[in-house]
Amino acid sequence: MTTVRRSILFTPANVHRFVAGVWKHRPDMVVLDLEDSVAPDEKQTARALVQEAIHLAGRGGAEVAVRMNSDAVAEDCIAAIWPGLCAVVLPKAEYTEEITALDKLLTRLESERDLPSGSVEIMPMIETAIGVGNAYTIASASGRITSFGVLGEADLTANLGASFDALQFHDVLAYPRGEVGLVARALGLTVNGRAWTPGKATIADYGDPEALELSMRASWLAGCRSTFCIHPRQVAAANTYLRPSESDVAEAVEALRVYTEANGLRQAYGVHNGYIVDARVAHAAQEVIDYAAACDAKDAEIARRVEELEGRETSNTAEEE
Repeated sequence: MTTVRRSILFTPANVHRFVAGVWKHRPDMVVLDLEDSVAPDEKQTARALVQEAIHLAGRGGAEVAVRMNSDAVAEDCIAAIWPGLCAVVLPKAEYTEEITALDKLLTRLESERDLPSGSVEIMPMIETAIGVGNAYTIASASGRITSFGVLGEADLTANLGASFDALQFHDVLAYPRGEVGLVARALGLTVNGRAWTPGKATIADYGDPEALELSMRASWLAGCRSTFCIHPRQVAAANTYLRPSESDVAEAVEALRVYTEANGLRQAYGVHNGYIVDARVAHAAQEVIDYAAACDAKDAEIARRVEELEGRETSNTAEEE
């Protein structure tokens, strides 16, 4: 089955009301954060809450991952690797050895805790110049990596001596963005990231709906299939625009029809709206159709789960009254 992870929403693992209510925002994946959104004095508390939080965060049909601290990987994994977890996000990934060590640790914990072998994915974040330089070796270091390309924009601009605010006017991360995207494609991985667009459209911006929608649509056209969201307001735009539109699907259906018809006539290709539709175009069209169907199925499942949870909330409120 095609994996759909358009919106990957972070929420601090130690804030119960956020974790318990994250299903209301309908993300495809929830990342329980142990890193940036958790104060240093709260790290241990957050670790103690992760196991329960995995269940709570996944009630609405979202997959659940955990973002670790790069300087406390073993401690965070021991706290977080439990049934229901699908991935770990590794921030500031720089070297192959970090990935292989994490892979071995996950293998051991999966065995000890009765999780299917290899079921916990690794999602590296590239946030330093060293990480960009080693992108290919990082992404190819483990079969647990199925998606790649997300940049930690704030940390990476700082590491490069660039201005984060400059991203509103110029893509100062153009080379890193292109590099990680090419690496993902070369290795056959899903591109997890976001294309650059002018204006307030970085991962830290969520107050301009038009800029956000433009960013998400541009990202889809650039080949991105998922993106990290740090605020619930970003989720709906990701779910809506990081997928084929109705017109995309209609065009794909027509292209496939033209190619099938040409193939039946033993012609190498057909022509649609002045464009050649050959085997490559037909294959891409089928992918669009299939992915749209997978997105629809994901949305339907999440809607069903959300409706159930809303029904329970209504019932509990009525009983309390």
